[in-house]
Amino acid sequence: MNPDPVNPNPVSEAVKRVLTLIPSLAAAGLLAALLAGCAKNPATGGTTFTGGLSQADEIQMGRQNHPKIIKEFGGEYGTPELKRYVDGIGQLLAKTSERSDLQFKFTVLNSDIINAFATPGGYVYITRGLMALADNEAQLAGVLAHEIGHITALHHARRHGQSLLANIGLAAVGILAGRQAAQVGQLGAVSLLQSFSRDNEYEADGLGVRYLSRAGFDPAAMAGFLAKLRADTRLTALRRGESPDTVDQFNYLATHPAPAARVKRATALARETNVRNPMTAKDIYLSKLDGLLYGGDPAEGFIRGQDFLHPKLRFAFSVPTGFHLMNSSKAVLAFGPNKSRIIFDRASKPADGSMEYYLSRIWGGKMRLRDLETIRVNGLDAATATTQIRTSNGTFDARLTAYRIDTQTIYRMIFLTTGADTKGLATGLRRTTYSFRTLSPAEASRLRPLVLRIITARRGDTVESLARRLPYSDYKVERFEVLNGISRKDRLRPGQKLKLVVTAN
Repeated sequence: MNPDPVNPNPVSEAVKRVLTLIPSLAAAGLLAALLAGCAKNPATGGTTFTGGLSQADEIQMGRQNHPKIIKEFGGEYGTPELKRYVDGIGQLLAKTSERSDLQFKFTVLNSDIINAFATPGGYVYITRGLMALADNEAQLAGVLAHEIGHITALHHARRHGQSLLANIGLAAVGILAGRQAAQVGQLGAVSLLQSFSRDNEYEADGLGVRYLSRAGFDPAAMAGFLAKLRADTRLTALRRGESPDTVDQFNYLATHPAPAARVKRATALARETNVRNPMTAKDIYLSKLDGLLYGGDPAEGFIRGQDFLHPKLRFAFSVPTGFHLMNSSKAVLAFGPNKSRIIFDRASKPADGSMEYYLSRIWGGKMRLRDLETIRVNGLDAATATTQIRTSNGTFDARLTAYRIDTQTIYRMIFLTTGADTKGLATGLRRTTYSFRTLSPAEASRLRPLVLRIITARRGDTVESLARRLPYSDYKVERFEVLNGISRKDRLRPGQKLKLVVTAN
């Protein structure tokens, strides 16, 4: 099967659009640069503008960034057996690609964020969060095949070339037409590059289906995982108090196509591909997931209902009912009604002096603070004040609170509410302010992470009855449905293998 890229010859289109921005003399120089930086695309057979980026350059870039990526995502994850398993699937797929001579490297990252990406030179990354979401080996293979597609289609080299193209074009516009025209040209260049990025995703989907089929996997697994990803994104929106339908809205400057559109297109591509006795390997895959760390790593902290607890840094706090906690590497977020938010983080630098001084002169030094006061919170020095903050989502009332743990450690909370909700949410948010506390060594040692367990359905089990065993306070059935790719309307079969989240022993 041949992929069906939206734009099979991006170089000619890029040249055509950028050349409309500049006079003919500048265009001639740009055209010479383009011709010198073109390469044959091994995946499509077309011509790609790479800006002269060679395969050796790609490999060097990937090798240099590999340790940085490992560090940013909390290190590698998995037993040697799990790492060999993922690498084996990836290598099988890579051998079917048009760049089989490239030495691909497949890495599982210690992150619960559902993500996968590739860097130049054959480096492919998936997170343990993504592995937990996938239902079978074919779905995991579909993700790896998609990322291999980005590499074989020279998307990284194309991005390098397009950046060079945009910079050359903008420089010429600035010289010949002045600053205002350059700003107009920049908008056009950004739109062009973002458009290609969306096309790249479609192209990688098509190539992924190609490699799945060549390796003997079920080509429908690509669409199957995209559908699961869409369901998870919809549930995340629901937990944030947003409409789940927003995930299918098309954003003009989005770098990825709308989820529903990708699912539909991947399904159509799979129907065009015939694989005799396609592999799915669900039972084998689920056996690899048994005991997989799920959710937060102890080094990043745990969400337990309305509580956030960090066993390593030894602190905890609670958010009001109706707020839903989300953890990231930079901050803890809680999403409440009507766009209300709680943002918790750690100050990047220590500061001497009182908490009132820190809040008014350092953290809130450029804000118009009101009601500034010093408070004590569970034995800790703290300070709080109010202000207003303008964001892209409107103007919010804001309360800032800073807590000192020691001379080197300050934690901070920001409470954002709309004017209409500030009074009604005040009591609950005040309780959150005063819920912040340190954990004793004994308390911290008792905290356990969550893991996946593969269970076998028994007669009488239902989606609802098994979902009640999940260690969450909200959306239990919806979480179980997304995790297992099933519906509460489905009848479970005795002996059916399912994923369940439990507290580790």
